[in-house]
Amino acid sequence: MNKLKKHFGDKAFYKMAFAIIIPVVIQQLILNLAGLIDTFMINGFSQTAYTGVSTANRFMFIINFFWIGLTAGISVFVAQYYGAKNKKGILGTFQLGLILAILFGLISSGLIYYFGPKVIKMFLPTTDPEQLEAVTFGVQYIKIIGYGAIIFLTSFMISTFFRSIGRAKAPLIAGVVGIVVNMALNMILIYGYLGFPAMGAIGAAWATVISKMAELVVLLIIAIFYSKENYAKEIFKKYLITKRLVKMYILKGGPIIVNEILWSIAMVLYAMFITSGVYEWVIAYGYSQNATDIFFVYYSGMATATGVILGQALGEGSFEKAKDYLAKLRGIMLTTNLIIMILIVGLSPVMLLIFTPVNSLYWLAYQIILINVGFIAIYGYNAMSYYALRAGGDSVRTFLLDQLPTYLVGLPAVILLSTYRNELGINILIIFLASKSTDIVKLIFSIHIIKKGTWLNNLTIDDVEHKAV
Repeated sequence: MNKLKKHFGDKAFYKMAFAIIIPVVIQQLILNLAGLIDTFMINGFSQTAYTGVSTANRFMFIINFFWIGLTAGISVFVAQYYGAKNKKGILGTFQLGLILAILFGLISSGLIYYFGPKVIKMFLPTTDPEQLEAVTFGVQYIKIIGYGAIIFLTSFMISTFFRSIGRAKAPLIAGVVGIVVNMALNMILIYGYLGFPAMGAIGAAWATVISKMAELVVLLIIAIFYSKENYAKEIFKKYLITKRLVKMYILKGGPIIVNEILWSIAMVLYAMFITSGVYEWVIAYGYSQNATDIFFVYYSGMATATGVILGQALGEGSFEKAKDYLAKLRGIMLTTNLIIMILIVGLSPVMLLIFTPVNSLYWLAYQIILINVGFIAIYGYNAMSYYALRAGGDSVRTFLLDQLPTYLVGLPAVILLSTYRNELGINILIIFLASKSTDIVKLIFSIHIIKKGTWLNNLTIDDVEHKAV
């Protein structure tokens, strides 16, 4: 009974936790709904345009996780400095974050523009006229997206900063504005309204870039005019980046960045080998992901809340509080998993109808979804363990927990089954099921690592140059 009791908190805890979880979940929900509508609009323009854009976004998936890695390292330090009430540390970390956003935004533009088209052609390698047309759409889309990399990364960095200090509503407001702009411009530019020509994939790309620009403007307005802490005004008054901060960011943030990149590459490889270049499997797998992504926003909110809440407690030096918070956050996760599973099983058939009528592709996509549902609880537990380790700067074990099962267990199994699928007489469902072996191995290791307590670290101590103010 006592073991169960530790997973439930009081009113004050839930108020604090849901103040972070709910805005993040709502923002991600709206973002995914907008993405769903984007996909629907592109699919309505032409299925080859949809295939091209969705394939282009597989490369952007890798770039996005590179950006997540960059901002995650910043988030760890901001959350802990905020918990330690160390304003100079917060400002110095944010200055470093903005410099990284500009520098790596430029680098990302080059990577997207030059390597994006090559990756698209890797996924759609045949000379089939339909696939060649899809490649053309994908290349048009990704080259324009490359122009907005600095805008995307800067907006992402500022949003992460707001969440790390517990102000999750600011990125929510900015996100809603960006999404409204994106949806309006999609309608105008994809199909050609208000005197604009129908631009298809090109229109979708420009709508995305302009909407992110609108999101960034809103974030800057909130930061400058509606933030009582005045961080935005103070970061330009004095240079506060210290050698220790840079060194710690490299030591703690470096493995996180590498981890996120490798993880995203693994997800792309999973998709490549799970679908095995079979065009129908590619379409069905894409439909299944689009129909379920909207439900996975809950786990995004929980993971973000875990990082922020535990980071602030660790920054205070309250290790027992951090362990108590993790247990209670897991309680929330465990009690809500069943609801998420029911929603996915019940609503995803309706979501699939947005993309395809009831046919063989529809049923194949739904079976993929049902396999996913069976592993959701494990996925949620692993995600929370990952963010707990990251909050305490235990980035090496975070890296090992995420990568070893992926590259030594899951991917080899998927590649082997994909290579010999014809000889074995298996289809995408068996290959996809094999990919879930990664989650089972991660679960075993995450239980052991969290119990060891290596994540219970205060990264703000011994910081001579950053005194609390």
